[in-house]
Amino acid sequence: MNLESPKHGTEPLVASDEPTKLGALTSSVNIKRLLTGIVLVAAFAELSYTTVNMSAMSVYIKYGIKIDTQWIAICSLAFVAMEGLLKSPMGMLGDRHGRKILMVIGPLVSVVTALLTPQVSNPYILVFLRILDGVGAAALWPAAFSLIGDHVPEEKRSGAMSLFNLAYLIGLALGPALGGIANDFTYHYLHVSFAHSKQASFYLASVMFGVTTLAAYFLIPNSSPAVPKRTQDGHEPEHAEGGFNFREFRRMLARMPMTLLMTFVTFLGVGLIIPYFKIFSLEHFHLGESQFGAMLVGPALVVAALAVPVGRLGDKIGKGRAVQIGIGICTFSFWMLILSSHKWTLMVLGSLLGIGSAIAFPAWMAQITTDCDAKQRGAVVGAVGTAQGIGAITGIILSKYLYKLTSFHLGSMLIPEHGAPFLGCAVMLTVSFAMGLFCLRDKPRPMRAV
Repeated sequence: MNLESPKHGTEPLVASDEPTKLGALTSSVNIKRLLTGIVLVAAFAELSYTTVNMSAMSVYIKYGIKIDTQWIAICSLAFVAMEGLLKSPMGMLGDRHGRKILMVIGPLVSVVTALLTPQVSNPYILVFLRILDGVGAAALWPAAFSLIGDHVPEEKRSGAMSLFNLAYLIGLALGPALGGIANDFTYHYLHVSFAHSKQASFYLASVMFGVTTLAAYFLIPNSSPAVPKRTQDGHEPEHAEGGFNFREFRRMLARMPMTLLMTFVTFLGVGLIIPYFKIFSLEHFHLGESQFGAMLVGPALVVAALAVPVGRLGDKIGKGRAVQIGIGICTFSFWMLILSSHKWTLMVLGSLLGIGSAIAFPAWMAQITTDCDAKQRGAVVGAVGTAQGIGAITGIILSKYLYKLTSFHLGSMLIPEHGAPFLGCAVMLTVSFAMGLFCLRDKPRPMRAV
């Protein structure tokens, strides 16, 4: 999936798969055990982060401590900014010192922040805790993705990424459900006050972050990429085998600007709806928290059943083509959601949206982990994560203002009050789909020997 035609005289973007010290170091890793560990870590991590980001924080701010709803966007911005901006540096740390330690420390930080958040009503302290959460997430995700690139052969990488994506999507869908159920159960059955019941989902998230930490500690192998030896003067040799070369890394990023731009545009759209998705849904469809969560369970089960088979499309039809199809389905689904705003169509089209993501995301990440040198994989995955973060940051900043807009007509289409961020997301997905059609190209497959 070359996003730009290589110019004459430049080095190819795709790194060779020649044996390296890294390959020798990781060859003893049991792939099934590794994938099991990664899937469990990813599932509980995404479940935990989604519970906090898309369920607990927004209702706690609006109904728990009752401060201005602008702090929903500000807290989301603090998390996404730290996660996005630190992914590349954290990826470099993983390249040098190993993935496991980052995958343990990341969720462990959030165990503490989730316990502290219900004790806090000062918005500035809330923002600080969200910053710490973002640092933890930045440590976890590049290391997890890079592990798959380190150990799984290229021809099977989309399939492996689909397992990761399955865990990710389940966590994304069930997080709001579990958070809402915890809050409602505390209010209706434990007879805690309405405001104080909004703390329950944070305690649940803390437990899930703890499970994530334990899964990473016991199930993730302790293998480390080979790193260069320092010379006597304390400097690292520039071309040491297995070492990280900043000059080569900069050249690699310069050869993939469309990858980074397309990532930025896609996640700008995602950032537009992250802060207010739950609040808008509760008010627009007149739902309770448990009802809102229950509506996401059906789409989650559909996507879970199809995630692995459709995620392997990238290995069969080409990663670039799979990304185009997946983003096209997401774009169509989101426009239909805007045109047919009903809680039942939300379930159907939400399922279709999830299937599109399940097709596009594994192929996208499989190609990114392929289009780089193995010893720089964590840094490149981190750089793409940073592009995601910058896009999401931009979207969250804009959402703060778009959410305040009253209803308006776009031609014959009525955009309801607070609906402008969702229109913006649909536009960004459309731009991303157009970029994919014109820019994504699969490499010709090598001819098999007869």
